[in-house]
Amino acid sequence: MEQSYEEAVTEVLDILNHTRMEDIKKISPKFIEYLKQHSSKTYIPNLDHTQKLKDMDLKPKTKALMCLIYRDYFCCDENQKKEYNKKIFQAELEYQKELQEKYNSDNLFKNKTLK
Repeated sequence: MEQSYEEAVTEVLDILNHTRMEDIKKISPKFIEYLKQHSSKTYIPNLDHTQKLKDMDLKPKTKALMCLIYRDYFCCDENQKKEYNKKIFQAELEYQKELQEKYNSDNLFKNKTLK
């Protein structure tokens, strides 16, 4: 298993350890067991749990896992899941557009002058 994934799983478990028990009960015990089996045995997350989740300095893979947990276990109904998936899709489109503009081969050498 990739080290960065194991560290992200460890951060997720740390977040869940600081989450209300009634919310934890919404998550499949099999999924929690999966997280425990795939967590890093050496990485110690240094998260500030006084901050909101969105303000924490989380690894990108941690954010992705938290998005999956939210969608699969905390969205109340199919409409809420659809809306959430739509937001995720829109954010991905914006990110891809940003990358395309940033790394467009026409723009990469625009400021270079030929000698």
